[in-house]
Amino acid sequence: MYGLVDEIQDLMDPQKIERVILTHSHFDHVGGLAEIFQVASPDLYMHKVTRGYLDLHRPPFPEFFGALQKEDKIKYFKDGDVLEGDYEIRVLYTPGHTAGDICLYLPSAKALASGDFVLGADHQYGLVLSKPDEVCGGRMKDRIESLKRLLSLEVKTLLPGHGSPVIENGYDQIKIQLLETFRIEDGRDSEKPWLRMAKVLSDLGDTAGAIECCKMALKTNRDCPEAKDMIARLDSENV
Repeated sequence: MYGLVDEIQDLMDPQKIERVILTHSHFDHVGGLAEIFQVASPDLYMHKVTRGYLDLHRPPFPEFFGALQKEDKIKYFKDGDVLEGDYEIRVLYTPGHTAGDICLYLPSAKALASGDFVLGADHQYGLVLSKPDEVCGGRMKDRIESLKRLLSLEVKTLLPGHGSPVIENGYDQIKIQLLETFRIEDGRDSEKPWLRMAKVLSDLGDTAGAIECCKMALKTNRDCPEAKDMIARLDSENV
């Protein structure tokens, strides 16, 4: 909750902050807002679904957000909105971790600011921090569909809400998160997560990736007919 303004001062004058964007409603992503509003009066942007979950925090935060709303300082994003500024930044509605998650995509840099929705695979608590929070409307089904959507983007750089930026292999981090989500649902010793991942990659046109997943499924179950059939089909289509 404290010290954020001091860190901002290393980058810019905090009094010049015009907009603050919330990726989701969790306390560690909103707790420093009160300190910012002591030195500046920015507009606060979020997905509309996020607003109700902010009232789940302890006092004085519900009153704080209520006051901002009365002052018309809270603004709402919807999926597909583009932020005005020097660069095009697209807003992507990606529910799953919470009901109101958004990611921000900068096409010119192939960069994705992902909040807690996708964290780097090397983060010690990455899977725990990004899992669905049912209290805040997070659902596994939504998470899977949102991860699939992110795989349709070119992502070189990943800017997560925890851990270090991933400079070169952001797309791979999204694939890892989706595979791990399948493994949580189906079991780590099952061939099913690999088959599900192969289907996703095949639908995206990543034939090589899909075949590799099928091979991993066969390592788990050497007699898996689905994996053999998919490899044969993908090979024939690739001729």
